[in-house]
Amino acid sequence: MNPKVGITVIVIVLTSFLMCQSDVPNRALLERQKFVQDSILQVEAMALFFAEERKKKEDAWVNQAFQKLDKNARLGQLFMVGAYPPKGSSDEKKVLDAIDKHKIGGIIFFRGYEDRIAALTNKYQARSSMPLMMAMDAEWGTNMRVSAAVKFPRQLLMGAIQNNALIYDFGAAVAAECKAMGIHVNFAPVVDVNNNPANPVIGDRSFGENRENVTAKSFQYIKGLQDNDVMACAKHFPGHGDTDVDSHKDLPVIRHSMERLDSIELYPFKNLAQQGVQSVMVAHLHIPALDSTPNLPITLSKPAVTGLLKEKLGFKGLIFTDALNMKGVTKHFKDGETDLKALLAGNDILLVPQDIPMAKKRIYEAIEKGLITWEEINGRVRKILHAKYNLGLHSYKPVNARNVASRLNVQENKALKQEMVSQALTLVDHAAIFPLGKQKIACITVGTSRKGTAFTKELSRYGIKHHHYANSSVSANRIKQLAKKEVVIVAVHNIGKDAKNNFGVASGIQRAVQNLSAKTKVLVVVFGTPYALKNFQTAQGAVVAFNEEILTQKLAARAIAGALPFRGRLPVSASTKFQYGMGKDTEVQKMMYASSPESVGLSSSILSRIDRIAAEMIREKAAPGCQVLVAKDGKIAFHRTYGHYDYQKRKRVKLENIYDLASVTKVAATTLSIMRLVDEGKLDINQPLSLYLPELRGTNKSSMTIKEVLLHQAGLKPWIPFYTRTLDKNKRPIMGRYYSTKSSKKYSIRVAENLYFAQSKVDSVIWQRIYNQDLRSSKNYKYSDLGFYLFSRLIKKVSGKNLDDYTNEMFYRPMGLTTMMFNPLKKGVARDLIIPTEDDQYFRYQRIQGDVHDMGAGMINGISGHAGLFSNAQDLAAIFQMLINGGEYGGKRYLKKSTIQQFTAKYSNDSRRGLGFDRKEKSSKANSSINVAYQASDLTFGHQGFTGIGAWADPENKIVYLFLSNRTLPSGENMTLIRRDIRSRMQEVVYESILK
Repeated sequence: MNPKVGITVIVIVLTSFLMCQSDVPNRALLERQKFVQDSILQVEAMALFFAEERKKKEDAWVNQAFQKLDKNARLGQLFMVGAYPPKGSSDEKKVLDAIDKHKIGGIIFFRGYEDRIAALTNKYQARSSMPLMMAMDAEWGTNMRVSAAVKFPRQLLMGAIQNNALIYDFGAAVAAECKAMGIHVNFAPVVDVNNNPANPVIGDRSFGENRENVTAKSFQYIKGLQDNDVMACAKHFPGHGDTDVDSHKDLPVIRHSMERLDSIELYPFKNLAQQGVQSVMVAHLHIPALDSTPNLPITLSKPAVTGLLKEKLGFKGLIFTDALNMKGVTKHFKDGETDLKALLAGNDILLVPQDIPMAKKRIYEAIEKGLITWEEINGRVRKILHAKYNLGLHSYKPVNARNVASRLNVQENKALKQEMVSQALTLVDHAAIFPLGKQKIACITVGTSRKGTAFTKELSRYGIKHHHYANSSVSANRIKQLAKKEVVIVAVHNIGKDAKNNFGVASGIQRAVQNLSAKTKVLVVVFGTPYALKNFQTAQGAVVAFNEEILTQKLAARAIAGALPFRGRLPVSASTKFQYGMGKDTEVQKMMYASSPESVGLSSSILSRIDRIAAEMIREKAAPGCQVLVAKDGKIAFHRTYGHYDYQKRKRVKLENIYDLASVTKVAATTLSIMRLVDEGKLDINQPLSLYLPELRGTNKSSMTIKEVLLHQAGLKPWIPFYTRTLDKNKRPIMGRYYSTKSSKKYSIRVAENLYFAQSKVDSVIWQRIYNQDLRSSKNYKYSDLGFYLFSRLIKKVSGKNLDDYTNEMFYRPMGLTTMMFNPLKKGVARDLIIPTEDDQYFRYQRIQGDVHDMGAGMINGISGHAGLFSNAQDLAAIFQMLINGGEYGGKRYLKKSTIQQFTAKYSNDSRRGLGFDRKEKSSKANSSINVAYQASDLTFGHQGFTGIGAWADPENKIVYLFLSNRTLPSGENMTLIRRDIRSRMQEVVYESILK
């Protein structure tokens, strides 16, 4: 532990000890007060001792290092040269020559490969007699220079984040990236207050236009770096935010008064200088209020660097010039002259000098002329050496240059990035558009010719499926069509950074938004700079997503759909309508995605073992593909697809694909409905089913209770193959008597494509056979579908609605579950989105895709209490999460907690079952279970489905596990999925991934 930190902890503990003694007698309390005060004095003395000892060691090393430097080497310490690894051996030779001949003090690395940079830092350090200070310009992380690192957001996005702790975490993450390559200095953060939308060089590199926000976030970034032993650098002194010229190309001029500069531009530098930033970079700007010398950049101005930064602001850290090869400084001064003037101005390190021999010559001449003394130069050299000591260069060790990418592209950084983007998404809602709820919505994507963006695909997964596309203009006919919707989302892509070009927004798009917003509510989504909002003054609402990345597009879609909260604030003003600080917080309406498995206590590396089990499943033909979803603590932590629709691999499984849930219908539709009716006082499960269904009176089923049926202890037989009575001797459907190839009033029940069942036959073929079916001799546990057929009639009788309408009205629609439904083909779902279940060779003689797989359910219009429900994993997860939540979801209550507990509890020693729900059953073998992962808690409940479905909720561990497959393709007789225990083995991995 850092001695300073340890001592602070001791002081806090002692003070807390004293404060807790209020009930101690006065004399004893006085004695304890004295003891604590004496202890604190001793601790402070220890702190002083440690600080002095460290200072002695530091001074000794600096003195020893300084003595080794001749005058040429001392001057060399003032130079930091540029390294460009992609240029290969020629650049390497230049750097080695600079080390050998000029004894340079440091190197700044530009773009390259991470392993190569790490190898070169080792090589250059080994070549130098004095440890080199290695630097990188990594403002938004090292991905700015090496592609293998996680691409963190730019600073303007960070400016929208309210939780500044994330900025600290970002700084710490960047520090780790730097150290992985042997980098000691990060030329970041940009602390410029960007108050000019036309600024061509700062823009999204700044945290925004508000000086307090810029300063606070800069401090957290700096602290994150420096707490982790990487030097931060506040730039570009005295403030580059209000320029309209790029200093890489010319010398910008800022004509503000000193009063204005002190109030805005200098504000972050003044504060950060006092808060411990270790270095500052001086900008190539001409500011007459600071130095009126014509064409003189501040970099070369002694009144600015020494007079203002060092003396007035009291900055004691290292001072770097901005790169001396930039036109902002080279345009008016020659090689060597710039270096000398920068040194005379008060800078400590000359960055990217163009001609070191000439620079040294000019410096020697200046010394002879008395313009600068060796004493001044020696002071700066010692200052640099002290900085090197504090960066650990007194005990330098080479870095591991192998597989550096694995230390840059880490899961923690990906999760942090996702959290940062999520927290930055900013909603400005002027017309109460949110929550979107049941409003009729369409989306038009503009600014790109590409159809099917990540944004629109993600919106589709949440039920916003009416998509239109336009590039630079929208036709009047299209506007008329869109205006029929209650909300139109306008997704604006390919936004530029040039204010003069309206940030790339075509005039045709501006007119389209004007016309649309006059007719309906318009929500503009800007995938780029918030300054582009100035083009959409008439829009009733806006979302700023800051960039075009796929992750950002997905997260923006989730936030709009209610699966993420909006938390951001505009970091800049775009117009009088869209002002700095605007932003509306929203609450989550749907299940959120975790930023990473680790964020909810699961190991992503262990979860990846599911990939191997899925590969085995496909290889062994247990199922051609599947969706797997894991939620923990209410957030989706793992959601992947594997394989294809079939073994011919015609189409890959995607997250939006819909599966036939088979018997999971029993819990996700039927049991939920019964629970709701119980909550409403309309149903008593202890009563005979015949109390509600008079048609059962006088049959052998007149006395069986609803509870017995739910427990599968009503004496019912497992199932009846109803369809076989409708086949001829060749096992083909009997046409005319039972079926037709065309839909009509008589043949109105679709069983499959070109196969329609006669409505008049349903009673005799289905219901009468159930009523008259013999019971088993006992009421011990025996799983049965038959009672759940009857439950669909029960729910209609009690609620007045069929099972489809009732579940949709009570659960699916208000929960926003757009893929959960009966009869998806009838409801307009494209057949190609639905996973096929079987190549039927015994009844329907076709591939079943979109029609219910269960034969009996198909013969009663696809809506039954035992089968018929379709869904994707995401919507099914919402149902089970609602149950884990005790009946609440998205801020609304759907069921009573007590009812859920009642239905998911175990009821008898004869079976593991709850009421409708299946539950965990332990095996006699150690570390084994019959139906779920053996590690799952005894409270775990759920159900499985014949088509290859597994759906389980563990309230104790707060885990939802879903496995959706079509193991029945091509044949339902394929039991490989069951024999290989694929579902439970994947679930076991989930429990193994729980971080202890």
